[in-house]
Amino acid sequence: MSLNDILSDFVTRVRNAKMIGKANLKVRKNKVVTNVTTSLTKLGYFASFVENEHDIDIKLNLDRINGLKRISKPGRRLYYSYRILPVIRNGIGYNILSTSKGVKTNVEAKKELIGGELLFQIW
Repeated sequence: MSLNDILSDFVTRVRNAKMIGKANLKVRKNKVVTNVTTSLTKLGYFASFVENEHDIDIKLNLDRINGLKRISKPGRRLYYSYRILPVIRNGIGYNILSTSKGVKTNVEAKKELIGGELLFQIW
């Protein structure tokens, strides 16, 4: 099976694991997925993760994740300035952005005054 959009596969696998209550999952590895996984672990959505040669084993914090939504897709890239980032669930969730300084949350992007491609939202 060839995957063109590994980040959409990542979001779908995390969402499906949450829906069935499975705490451990395995996702394909690339640079963006590794950076996103590190950010979500710092935010407390993932308990831990282990990088292997071709994939990443993730242990989810099931109580923390309520939902994920992929925003920017290969067919339609969406870029936002730090001034106009959308608010998620009245400020409960986070926007995950790909910026010129790496993968950042909306809080980090506003603090550093940078915008970028809005990859997905998590709450």
